[in-house]
Amino acid sequence: MKKFVKYILIFCSVLATTGCNFLDQDPEDLNSIDKVFSNKTDTRKWFARIYSDDYFPKELAGSAYYNHYMFGHDDANNALDWHIPVVLQGMISPEQTTGAWTDVYYFENFYKAIRHCNIFLENVHKCTELGQIDSDRMIAEARFMRAMYHFWILREYGPIPIMRESVQSEDAGLKIQRNTLEECVEFIISEIDEAIPGMYETRTEEDFGFPTKGAALAMKARVLLTVASPLYNGNKTYANWRNDDGTVLMPMEYDAEKWRLAAEAAKVIIDMPQYKLLTPQAEDGEELTFQDYVDNYRAITTTYNDELIWACPQSTDWWCQQCWPAVFKSWNARDAVTLNLANAYYMADGSKAPELESWFENKEWSTEDDLEHGTQKNTFMMFVGREPRFYASNHFPNQYISYATNTNPDVWQTIEFWYEGNSGLSKSSGDHNTTGLSPRKNIPMDATTDKSEGKHSTRYIPFPTIRLGEIYLNYCEAMNEYYGEKCHGEILPYLRAIRERAGIGVGVIEGENKNVDQLLAKGSFTKEEMRQIIRDERRVELAWEVSRYFDVRRWFIAHGVDGVLNTPVYGFDVSQGKHATDPAFFTMKEGIPRIFRIEHYFAPVSASECAFNTKLVQAPFY
Repeated sequence: MKKFVKYILIFCSVLATTGCNFLDQDPEDLNSIDKVFSNKTDTRKWFARIYSDDYFPKELAGSAYYNHYMFGHDDANNALDWHIPVVLQGMISPEQTTGAWTDVYYFENFYKAIRHCNIFLENVHKCTELGQIDSDRMIAEARFMRAMYHFWILREYGPIPIMRESVQSEDAGLKIQRNTLEECVEFIISEIDEAIPGMYETRTEEDFGFPTKGAALAMKARVLLTVASPLYNGNKTYANWRNDDGTVLMPMEYDAEKWRLAAEAAKVIIDMPQYKLLTPQAEDGEELTFQDYVDNYRAITTTYNDELIWACPQSTDWWCQQCWPAVFKSWNARDAVTLNLANAYYMADGSKAPELESWFENKEWSTEDDLEHGTQKNTFMMFVGREPRFYASNHFPNQYISYATNTNPDVWQTIEFWYEGNSGLSKSSGDHNTTGLSPRKNIPMDATTDKSEGKHSTRYIPFPTIRLGEIYLNYCEAMNEYYGEKCHGEILPYLRAIRERAGIGVGVIEGENKNVDQLLAKGSFTKEEMRQIIRDERRVELAWEVSRYFDVRRWFIAHGVDGVLNTPVYGFDVSQGKHATDPAFFTMKEGIPRIFRIEHYFAPVSASECAFNTKLVQAPFY
């Protein structure tokens, strides 16, 4: 713990060191370039800013106010912050990317980060005070981060201009067109490959959280998986997305080899001995309990452990305050979980949950306490007998839970999300929960809050940019897409490892309580069935880790009549309910309306940007 606290302080001190279009530069910065690179102190400060809050994405800081990646999909129903409904209801347009919408417009900011990397790379040689070892390492990291910022723009805005060097003031009016997707990917991968030899194998206790060779290899695997996916791989929807010279920006022919490359890149990480799944450990001579699995899953994203490949410290203060139900904190669990996600978790025996609507056809509640497995008497049966990840990740009605403070260590609360309950709408002054559930995942295990005392405590956590659990699922997906049924014996152990450490059995086919191993033995397990199992597993395992937003897009399943982001999401009727078994509350009520059209796969560049840079063609269909 002392090492992790030290690492947080180091990283946070880095974060504190801190026109008209995306090529604009800060004149104050430019006027001081020679001075900056004349001494190692200022050079290091300039380098450190590559990781600063000015540029680096922070998924938990500010929470729903700024992060549509975390909330702009079918697992969340945050209706209280203007940014999220703008995304969910398809209101983003080239004319609405600035002003009130700047908090969800990352195009300019990430290009500023790229410019910052380029200026460093072009000038670091001037600093003669830097030793060769320091200089080589910082150059490698700057190249890696330049590649990452390009990738973070590409995954939302599609093929983009590659910026290999900073633009000088005399070239401020330069017109730059988009590179093709293939050119972008070649640049990103080549930069990562060039950077890896100069990056650290591991980090010392002073700088945990900064990227290593393993982090670079893992992000390379993620890039390759992304561009192998249906949105990017031979998608003829984008046949007319061209530069002014007629260059087609997206590849028009499907290339199965991209899946093979993604699988091979993921396997490199899997074979690295320093990364291991975090698994629950029983006390000497004791059996593992259900709670051990719950606590272990909570620890994956909130403690420093060997599963984390790249994890950067993030404050959880906003996240906790917006996830804690009103009985704990006055912000009233404004970050709401949909019933759709809640029902995606498996039953404790590993089987698929019944269809969502079936829980409401004959409403039932538990008749006895089962605190060992996470529920008490009078709990809606939808939440009884679920897998440990459900209880580790969600606050739900009638949950018995504690975030006790040191001065009041015995306080436990029953969460009452129904209208007249202690966390219900009647107790809210404005902010309120909209579904009857809120996230528990990513809340530190030692976070405390006591509304009666008017105080709370949170801390920084090593929120995973990427972890081994994702790499396992990336590998399984890429292998299945390339080899189909032939590889199922190879990938099953990785699916089993994810599910067994979560405290459940191997997966099942939709609508059938059959073990995957049995189906494989009979030769009746298809590529399509495996695809769905992997996708279902990703939704649960990687919930609230900024995966779902991009997954449903790269799979090209968000649009259309039955599109994932056109399908209604549901919560309970939070305007009703007097007690724990009040049927009026336990009624499905539709959440924020969802509108996702074909243009929404790629975000638009601002109209003013395209007007200034006339070679920069707009994203399709806007």
